[in-house]
Amino acid sequence: MHAGNIQPTWIVFTIDNWGDKLGVRIDLTPRTRVSVMLVSIVVLGSLIVGQTDLEQAHARNPVFVQLVGEGWNVKERRVRFPEPLLRDGDGAEASRKRLEELAKGGRAVDELLRDSVTAPFILRVHDLKLKEEIVRQADLWFVVRGEFADLDPERQAQEADGKQVEAANMVFESRLVRPAGLADSSAGATTSGVRSWYVHVRSRLLDRIEIEATNHVVVTQSSKSIVIGSVTEPRLEAPNASGWRSVSKGGQPAVGLKPYAGGASYTKISKLAGIPGANLVEMHLAFLEPDAWFQGAPILRSKISVAAQDQIRRLRRELERINGRRGSRAGASSGDKPPG
Repeated sequence: MHAGNIQPTWIVFTIDNWGDKLGVRIDLTPRTRVSVMLVSIVVLGSLIVGQTDLEQAHARNPVFVQLVGEGWNVKERRVRFPEPLLRDGDGAEASRKRLEELAKGGRAVDELLRDSVTAPFILRVHDLKLKEEIVRQADLWFVVRGEFADLDPERQAQEADGKQVEAANMVFESRLVRPAGLADSSAGATTSGVRSWYVHVRSRLLDRIEIEATNHVVVTQSSKSIVIGSVTEPRLEAPNASGWRSVSKGGQPAVGLKPYAGGASYTKISKLAGIPGANLVEMHLAFLEPDAWFQGAPILRSKISVAAQDQIRRLRRELERINGRRGSRAGASSGDKPPG
């Protein structure tokens, strides 16, 4: 074949927005050879494979993107988080199918969707053993009833500021902080629809271990879901440094903090298609547990289910109270109207 007989080949890749997804359209000229088309598709595939398919709203959440992509980097290991069960574009049938796969059956899904404070939840706990630590991981799914405005994580963080929460013989106290030297340290800072803040959490576990950790929280929201990503910030110094210490039998904490890598998590709240007011909450978390805490015994792991049940029921009761109050206001308003 002579060089003069070779016809130019054009392949055009166009990236389009389709709802909350990015799509790629391939336009080939009539003279494009099949072999060239196959090579081009392979090349394009090599660029796409391995990239997490995230909704556009949540692709701006750097903590979330890191956890489901590269993973949480701890002790020279990367702990990768599962992608969310539901996507914003899922309809009622697709959502139901995914829930049935998760719950292992339709009857279990019906129980999960029950509008009750005592409706069940699904919890799966697993571990990753390191040299002198264990990474405890938990995946949690449950359903709540309420409006997105009632589930606003920034408002909840502000309401919890300086307050203690106790569950399963563990005490947690959080306070919003503005660490010096970090550009995005302002509580409630908003950039292009991304809200972020820092929260310092002091925890006492089973009257034996005291932990202090400052977490970077990033929130993104679409019309159908909210994502809250959180990861311990390792760059901070006192008074916002992260660390742990033992507690004596008399309740006195040891002097000084030992370094602590903390943990990471993301929570996604998704409106359930076809069920007005119902939202699926899924939380995926991981935290480091040094062997020195409980010598590797699953003491703390066994408390996760108890703590989850306590907090889920507290949230449901609060939403029930808000929904009841809203219903009372609506009823009073309609009662003021004269009959038609």
